[in-house]
Parts: sequence; C-alpha cells; structure tokens
Amino acid sequence: MKASAKETLFVVARSPFIASGVAVSHEGEVFLGLPRFPGMEKTISLARVNKSGEPIPFPGGSWNTWQKGQDGSRAFVMVNAIHLFRDNTLWVVDQGAPVGSQPEPGAQKLVQLDVKTGRILRVLSFPHAVMPSGARFNDLRIHGDLIFVTDSGLGGVIIHNLSTGTTLRRLSGQKVMQNDGVHLHKGIGGRILADGNGKRPDIASDDIEVDAGGTWFYFAVPAGPLKRIGVADLLDMALTDDQLAQKVEIVAEIPSVGGTCMDTRGNFYLADAENSRITVLSPEGKRTTLVQDERLISPDALFIDRERTLYIPCPQLQKLAFLNNGRDEVHAPFLVLSIPLPRSVDGIPLGEGVEG
Repeated sequence: MKASAKETLFVVARSPFIASGVAVSHEGEVFLGLPRFPGMEKTISLARVNKSGEPIPFPGGSWNTWQKGQDGSRAFVMVNAIHLFRDNTLWVVDQGAPVGSQPEPGAQKLVQLDVKTGRILRVLSFPHAVMPSGARFNDLRIHGDLIFVTDSGLGGVIIHNLSTGTTLRRLSGQKVMQNDGVHLHKGIGGRILADGNGKRPDIASDDIEVDAGGTWFYFAVPAGPLKRIGVADLLDMALTDDQLAQKVEIVAEIPSVGGTCMDTRGNFYLADAENSRITVLSPEGKRTTLVQDERLISPDALFIDRERTLYIPCPQLQKLAFLNNGRDEVHAPFLVLSIPLPRSVDGIPLGEGVEG
C-alpha cells in the first residue's frame, strides 16, 4: 500500500511557534520541542499538547520563559530535539543559545523530565574537553544505559553512560562527521538552501539512530549520505578517532532530510525535505514513499509511538530567512501531523518504534 492522499495524515497539533520535535508518552500524551529561531524569541520552548491541539508550557514556570540576558542553566534556551524512550521519561536537547550566538556556561545541556509531573529528573552538561568551543548538541538516542548525542557544530558523537557517569567524545572533527561540500542541503524542488548573501548552512553530524539491538550507530548530515559504525567500535578506547573514521560505512545516498526514525525491523523513515514526503528505506536498500503531502514543509524529527503511529513535525525551516535567500516566509500555525503505520508498504514489512 502506498499512501499519498491528504486524508491519510491527521493534524495532531497547531502551534504558534516553530515545532521541530515531537515525542509521545506511553499514555499517549504529545510533547513538542519549540526552538528559538529568529522571529520565535517568545517561544515556550517545550510544550505538552492539550486536547484541542494547542501547546501548553511544560513543565511551566521559569523553564519556559527564558529571555536574552537571563541565566540559561535552569531554563530552556534553544531546544533542538526531544525524545522519549523505554522508561517513559522525556529527554530534551538544549543547545543553550539561539542561532548565531554562543552558549553561556551550563546553558547547553540535556534535561530529563517526568512526563506526568514535569519534575526535572536530571540535568547533564559537560566540560570543555567533551563539548569544546563551537560544539553543538543536536539529537539524542538512548540504548540501555548509554546516551548518544551528535555534535552538529564541529562533528562528533558524545556517549554518556548513565550508570557510571563516564563520558566519551568520539570521531571529533573527523571529515566523516562533516558535510563534504558535494552533498548540498536542499529544500523543495532541489533548491539549494542559503541566506541572502549566498552563505549555505554548514551542519555537521545531525540525524542519529541506534538500531534495536544496539549494534549499529547511524548518522548523517542533513544532505546525506547515511552512514554507520559499530557501537562496539565507538566504545573501544584502543581505537583512535582516525582509526574509527576508517570503520565508518556508507549505508545509502539520501535526499536532504530534516529528521529520521527507525523501527524494530531495521527500516529507516526519512523526512524528505526536497519532496515533501516520508520515505521508507529497508535494510535491503529498497525504498518507497509512505506518504507525500504539500503540508510536509521541512518535515523534521520523526517519532513512532507505542500504537505504531508515526508523528511528523512540519517546522517550515527552509522558509526561514537564513535558509531562504534572506526572505522569512514561515507562517503559523506550524503543524504536527500523524499517520498510522500499516503492517507493510510496497512489500516492506514495518515494525515497532525503537525504544532504546
């Protein structure tokens, strides 16, 4: 089956602020990540969606009201990603500074919250050796006790062990983690993204997945290609970053994507920003379109809930001025859409969401 009609997509939320991340609790509550992009200075950063599809500040109080000049160590400053895993707690990736500025000490952090009460369970920030100047948290996955976070500033992956408290920085600044200058970040119709002066985005390791077995670590810059390396290799401290780089494999060429997710059968779901669609890429390399719709403008970080529903935020990022030749053409409301996953699509069996 191939879904292409608008009726296959349901509107989950309408946000007055750019919504680029979505996560759904085991009880079905929907949470949104709302980054502080230009024009979005008054964003509430993190929200729970009410029954009317409106975002409500979560957890509330000073966490949702940061303004320039304020301390960012106990408030959300630039929420780049959110995710929810097997233990039903919400993780937030905060870059700690809006686009074009540097994070103050403690502002760039990972925050874990109780989805029912909003209680802050953990705040993780790392020293300069782990997050040097120019490093930017991007996206996060968890497998067992290990947190994996991509660095889209310099390129690299941070691996933190929740049990031991140890933290590794791997593949730091390696070319395999950076854009190669050949794969260009594009939008609808193949338009090359750039600001009013022709400057193109230079985003290093961004999208990230860890398979259900915890065997492979997958990553990509937004323009591709999709790559992978063994988790065991990343954890092997006898291997240098140069040696690790030699072990990175190219999995597939992909279009420019805003986000990905993965299922328990090893399928990748690609948020195709060039064609306003969600593509399924099977472990055997077969591809098909799950859904295509003109509302999928810069589809971003994808999420599969326990009911096998795929959630798709549509933040319109390619219409922001710094990606749209200097013209700001984003417009509210910013939609979050969903589609129930079939058991198969065009002969590709589909699985459950990977919970970590």
